[in-house]
Amino acid sequence: MVVNVFSYISIQPDWTVDVSTALESTTPGKFWVSAYRLGEASSHGYIQVTKSVSADGTTLVNLSAVDAAITAEYVGPRQLRLSSTGIMSPVLYTGPRSTVACSQIVRGTGVRSFDVSRYGGLLVAGGDDGVLDVYGTQSSQHRVSLEGHIGDITSCLFFPSGQVVLSAATDLRLRVWSASDGTNPVTLVGHTAAITDTAIVGNGKNVLSAGKDGTLRLWHCGSASVLYTFDLSKMAINAIDLVSGEESEEELPVDEFETAGKIVAVACEDGRALLVDLRSRETIAVFTSEVPVRAVAYAIADGLLFTGRSDGVVDVWTTDAPATPAYAFKRNNSPISALRLVQRTEAGPPLLCVGTEDGQLYLVALEMTGNKVAAAEVVEELVAFDVDPITQIRAAPSSTPGASRQSIWASGRTGKVYEF
Repeated sequence: MVVNVFSYISIQPDWTVDVSTALESTTPGKFWVSAYRLGEASSHGYIQVTKSVSADGTTLVNLSAVDAAITAEYVGPRQLRLSSTGIMSPVLYTGPRSTVACSQIVRGTGVRSFDVSRYGGLLVAGGDDGVLDVYGTQSSQHRVSLEGHIGDITSCLFFPSGQVVLSAATDLRLRVWSASDGTNPVTLVGHTAAITDTAIVGNGKNVLSAGKDGTLRLWHCGSASVLYTFDLSKMAINAIDLVSGEESEEELPVDEFETAGKIVAVACEDGRALLVDLRSRETIAVFTSEVPVRAVAYAIADGLLFTGRSDGVVDVWTTDAPATPAYAFKRNNSPISALRLVQRTEAGPPLLCVGTEDGQLYLVALEMTGNKVAAAEVVEELVAFDVDPITQIRAAPSSTPGASRQSIWASGRTGKVYEF
């Protein structure tokens, strides 16, 4: 399979600060930029920021590249557009719309996992000390600590109510918490190695967990019991993505709810990605690559499966042809650490948000010809991270009027969660 190599430009993570400073003073600002193409020498320079006043009194922001063959266009306080002749067509660069400072998490360990409540008011985050903390998204005010795990937090999710949290850690346990008072009424025990990912089934009477023991487990929260163990790999399961397909009216076993029509996409360290029917317990498709699969996202309505590999490649598969990827791309050799589908307001396949171990966070759009993948292109860079690994990506409804896509939230080792 031919892997398409994308060139890219990286910029100073806090470039918006330099623009703001230049606008508030008479001194020009500047921020660094670097252009990369795999296998070729990189180009480094900086963008100088100056201001001027138009004939009608409007303040204009002027951007000019120094020591770099890059063209820069100011779009707004949080956005600019960069291009480089022969390297990269114009791409939108976006800084954070908001930031939640997770004050209880120290830099160095950073945020390992987080989630935002359905209505956007709360955020839960966990690091390497086994403690989760709940914050208000508007003020970063700390609400409550969730203490009980004795290992690194690997996953946390809000239940649909937005008042209950599911967490998992390297201590082999899942815990259910009250986001209001921090109580832990349910603990789920059964994995024999660290838990790597979780999902909530429907309204949350059942949950899923995956682990380094190679199993996927379906749990009933009310009885704190495992209903079924999928023994899928002799190596770790790194990530899962639970999606809803066609539902049926079939009768479900005792303590099992809303599993009909649910498909789980599974990313395995052994190089495989699987699609598992949660209700029938059957593996319905297997996609095999040459290296470990670290992240997965499944666009079931479009029949597209995205897998992120440890060698920096993102494979795009069509579910009707699992033998070989329909398209593949990479930027460099940094492992893919996270993938998330992002819904657009316009018709067409969702955008794919890609996070890497070297701090890149970007959106990719597919060009489709019928049900075939013709091409892919980077349409937006999300800028806040330096070279810290992207640890988690979430998508949520946007509160911005006229937004063209969902809001994207992402975390790394800065101890902060950013919204774009």
